[in-house]
Amino acid sequence: MSFSSTPLKSTVYVVGTDEAGYGPNLGPLLVAASCWTLQTERLGSVEALRRAFSPSPESSPEPIAPSNVKKPSKPRRSKKSADVDAASLFDFLPPDDETLNAPSFANAAPNVDSEIDVVSRRIDAVVPDLNDSLAELCARRGVFPLADSKKLYGPSKSLATLERSFWLAVGSTRRVSQTVDRAQLANVATWRSALALLSGEPVSADAAPPWERDVDFPLPSDAKTGSLNNLNNAFTQIDATFERSGVSLVDVAARRVQPLEFNNLITRLGLKSDLIADVTTSLVVETILRALQTQAPILQDFDGDGALPVFIVLCDKLGGRDRYAPLLAARFPDADVKTLVESRAASVYRLCTRRGVVRDGSTVEFPTEIAVEIRFTAKGEANVPTALASICAKYFRELSMIPFNDFWRRAVDDANLRPTAGYPLDAKRFRAEVDEARRRLNIADTVFWRER
Repeated sequence: MSFSSTPLKSTVYVVGTDEAGYGPNLGPLLVAASCWTLQTERLGSVEALRRAFSPSPESSPEPIAPSNVKKPSKPRRSKKSADVDAASLFDFLPPDDETLNAPSFANAAPNVDSEIDVVSRRIDAVVPDLNDSLAELCARRGVFPLADSKKLYGPSKSLATLERSFWLAVGSTRRVSQTVDRAQLANVATWRSALALLSGEPVSADAAPPWERDVDFPLPSDAKTGSLNNLNNAFTQIDATFERSGVSLVDVAARRVQPLEFNNLITRLGLKSDLIADVTTSLVVETILRALQTQAPILQDFDGDGALPVFIVLCDKLGGRDRYAPLLAARFPDADVKTLVESRAASVYRLCTRRGVVRDGSTVEFPTEIAVEIRFTAKGEANVPTALASICAKYFRELSMIPFNDFWRRAVDDANLRPTAGYPLDAKRFRAEVDEARRRLNIADTVFWRER
């Protein structure tokens, strides 16, 4: 890791988000987030951070209009990259002279203020440093693989690798460990308790769709995952890596959007792209708030000066859009949003704020002022925080389809009813096969079927 010789350090938060189930017509949409901290060389004074994260005529470049950006050529994939074992994040890391965050967002807008320029360069180094810190751990076979969930799980692969990484993350998360001891993981590992723990989702019968009412089952769900009581060796290696690298996993969170809520959001917002943007950014606000509440003791720099907590938020391009400033202004209502770049490749913004808007539309107050850099880029799953979010989202999505398929097997009284993953073509087949039972049970189409 590239620390300077100065003893002064800052703790920077990195939040990664990802989704699973955006395309299907059946089952919930899952959006997940993971929040990490990294102790890195001090970013700069509070005043320098405020200037670096606030718009000004001198420091805010003109946004790059999408119409002025040439469509990037399709990246060429070598045979070597196509043959990479996907369970290892280390294999996806570039050579030492490259970063996972290219292009450098700080360099997109050179600043005459040298102190602000230093802040930007140091912020640019945070995510590569975090990836480098965990690369060797993630490369160890059978320990803690953190990679895009599509690389860890698929139709021809067991759920075990995904499931193992999920529960190792739960046991390593600072917020969860404050309430659940690792030795108790196996005792609390059920589908419903995991939902309550990580998503804050209501678990009452009235709030659940018919196929989830009064349903629970033990986890892990895949026999190949093994017992959660046998994870001590992996936890020891994770703890040692975190301690050595100054890394901490603060939180993992997930939000499920069931078909009825999905359809209501489409009615209110109009576009599916607006729905995914609304759900993702509201989860970001909630994750930031929980992280600040969990990490209250480190809201000061190690040298004792008052700190301005810095969050770097990694999001996918939500709905293919390039402009997010109005969305962020609404999500952080007291912030002046600073645009660093807007292009097809990346849209990057900074802001300072004390407030954010959560999923129900209410405004929450953060314990302190924070600085946020939020990056919307394509294919960010090679970054550790996004990879873990991808794992959480996919795991919850797969678990959610278990009671769904079981319910409809019973409803049609056919143990051989072919299960569905909910994607459009197969969803139409499944819908036709259960339609008579759905009408008999008086289950509304809006509860069963996502309109888009």
